[in-house]
Amino acid sequence: MRKYSHYILAIVLLLIPLYPKFPLFGVSNTFVSIRIEDVVLGLFYLYYAVYLIRQKFKLFRQPIPRSVLLFWWVGAVAAFSGIFLTKTAGLNLGILHTLRRVEYMTALFLGLEFLQSKIQLRFLIRVLLVVAVIVSIFGLGQMYLNFPVISTNNSEFSKGLALQLGPGARINSTFAGHYDLAAFTALPLLLILALFPMSKNKAVLALIWGVTYWTLLMSASRVTFASFFISAAVLVIVIGKKFWLVPLFIAAFAGIMISPQLRGRYLELLKNHFRVTLVSSVYAEAPATVSAQNKAVDTIPEALQPQSEQEDRSLNIRLNVEWPRALRSLIKNPLLGTGYSSVGLAVDNEYLRILAETGILGLLSFILILLRYFKTSLPFFLRYQPGPESAFIVSVSCFLISLLLGGLFIDVFTASKVAIIAWTVLGLSEKVKTFTND
Repeated sequence: MRKYSHYILAIVLLLIPLYPKFPLFGVSNTFVSIRIEDVVLGLFYLYYAVYLIRQKFKLFRQPIPRSVLLFWWVGAVAAFSGIFLTKTAGLNLGILHTLRRVEYMTALFLGLEFLQSKIQLRFLIRVLLVVAVIVSIFGLGQMYLNFPVISTNNSEFSKGLALQLGPGARINSTFAGHYDLAAFTALPLLLILALFPMSKNKAVLALIWGVTYWTLLMSASRVTFASFFISAAVLVIVIGKKFWLVPLFIAAFAGIMISPQLRGRYLELLKNHFRVTLVSSVYAEAPATVSAQNKAVDTIPEALQPQSEQEDRSLNIRLNVEWPRALRSLIKNPLLGTGYSSVGLAVDNEYLRILAETGILGLLSFILILLRYFKTSLPFFLRYQPGPESAFIVSVSCFLISLLLGGLFIDVFTASKVAIIAWTVLGLSEKVKTFTND
């Protein structure tokens, strides 16, 4: 296993971001579908389970895996409570959403166990860069060459329909939505920034960075755009390239200027954020009308819709519908929440979602995972030594910062592709830390 296990990681890093979300078959009484990546990951997990038993579960002597188990346990108890006690979560969906969290986060264990050497790490870094190129080319093909779009933004299109973008719409590439795509692009962008000073192929890295950055712009996710540049600023300071802050600022400003979608969305925010009180009163006075309007609009995935210039619809829905709904769920059961699936498909705030579904205990156990990861990453931030291993650790840590910032407005750890990739590279990063101590 030690000789070939990194190929399993390569398959995960290739399959998850590149294979569109075509369903294999649906689950009765739900809108959930089983997909090819679920089957492949299931086979890998079975293989890993045998290995774990043979190793007498040594992995769970480590702090981060124990924290993951604690998070799963709290989530399972919350699901049981929501299904059988408070009756706020359905049986099928509650169980499926609980298993989804296990599926996504088990990828961290694969990274921890299946990476065996620095040579394997460098191979996987190249895999990630190749994936970034393919994702970018396909995404830009959707914009300029009418490549197909597979979206899961509503129950009808989640059946695997091949669509095309409308005028002015945002690209999805091989992901289910433009938010997911934007969140992923932060990883190769940060990784290239960290590797660039030591690379002998600077022209190739610059080209990959440019096409991936263009993809980020065309996804027009203002949340991820901002969170990426904040995390990129942290990264360049850590690697001792503070003067790169100037070109980063220029790249950010130029990106907003040359991307009409992104510029339009930021202008929407500036023009409409003072109207929150007014919009709230409209929701309060005419909930039926607003609900009907939202339902009509939601029949078309947001990524396939032309940009709205009338209101900041995304922010208004968060402030007036999704976030209050999550808070009401938390109030019902502050310790354990109302169970997985009890707050619908989207909350658009990862922390409110965790609070609503698993309560304060769930959020604390999730934070514990993050704190333990950043605790072991801190020495690499404070005493950075140039090298592929340190560059990988710092870039993945900054990628996590980007995701955590984006989680204020996106359910980023609930989006399957982003979540699986994130937990995989976090596991890899944690394992690489042991290489630097050899």
